[in-house]
Amino acid sequence: MADEDHLDKQTEVSAELTKQGFGLKAKSRLIAGFDRLGGNLAELLNVHIERHTEPRRARIEGERRLIEAAVDYGIERLGKDDEFAERMLANQLGKMERAQANKDGVMQEALNDLRDQPLNAEEGSEEPETLSPVFLDRFEVYAKQASTDELRHRWGRVLAAEIRKPGTFSQKVLRVVDELDRDTALLFESLCKSRIGDALPRHLVGEISFPQIVMLTSAGLLVEPGMAGQLRVFSKMGASDGNEYFVCPFPHDAIAYRADAPAQAQGNFVIGNEPGIRIYVLTDVGFAVSQILSDTESDACSRLLRTLNESVEGVEFIRFHKDGRGSWSVLS
Repeated sequence: MADEDHLDKQTEVSAELTKQGFGLKAKSRLIAGFDRLGGNLAELLNVHIERHTEPRRARIEGERRLIEAAVDYGIERLGKDDEFAERMLANQLGKMERAQANKDGVMQEALNDLRDQPLNAEEGSEEPETLSPVFLDRFEVYAKQASTDELRHRWGRVLAAEIRKPGTFSQKVLRVVDELDRDTALLFESLCKSRIGDALPRHLVGEISFPQIVMLTSAGLLVEPGMAGQLRVFSKMGASDGNEYFVCPFPHDAIAYRADAPAQAQGNFVIGNEPGIRIYVLTDVGFAVSQILSDTESDACSRLLRTLNESVEGVEFIRFHKDGRGSWSVLS
């Protein structure tokens, strides 16, 4: 009967995840990750199931017995009294309960993030069905210590991002996330509202102050811009309409203008050997960390297009968008 209940429970969880838009592999990663962290996914999904999962109950019972055995052994060898043993047991069980409560909070935040930014059925379909044991081992250490709402929210978003795209968070990236202070995190989140790919266009973020650049580069999030700064250049390409365009590519979008337009350098739009726009560049770690934030790339690209058309005279910029098949089309 217990096996039947467990099977029914798994079926309900699977059905609920399917209803929420999880593809097969994304669903498998979520279930595997939550099981590894000792979370009751059924309860977090608000599925009405009478009892906790048997594997978790067995794990907790096993841990309790190990602690009791250790206490008994200590009493026997060291001659400690019953009161000491009770305090020791209570202390150890209290630590376990707090660690699990922290992990449960992180898992709830991850589930909230996945609900707020739903996966489509195809997202992550080419990725593995489970999360890396190396990632989960390291992540569990941080999740156990997430004793505040801010930390649970942060690590929950990390878990959600890793479920969406496994391999995003290496041990180095996890360490940077752990070491981020509040001021740096808030600054980085604010700037990333204007992120397009790994670039922060200066048309959108303006000039980042020197102390802020030091803060971001010291945290490993931003490439040192140097004295000359950084550019994202436009390359000349032919189009199906028979015209040539200067195109500035990003991962999912591109900004372009007719190559025969009388473009002149103005502000953060420059013309050298090739035209370009001034940007700040995220490090690989910075780009990975940005994946735990809300996806605002499309909005940022629309704002960049509007700003370029308002600030650069004599040129009409247009936006291309790449669809899931890799084809480009003009967005109005």
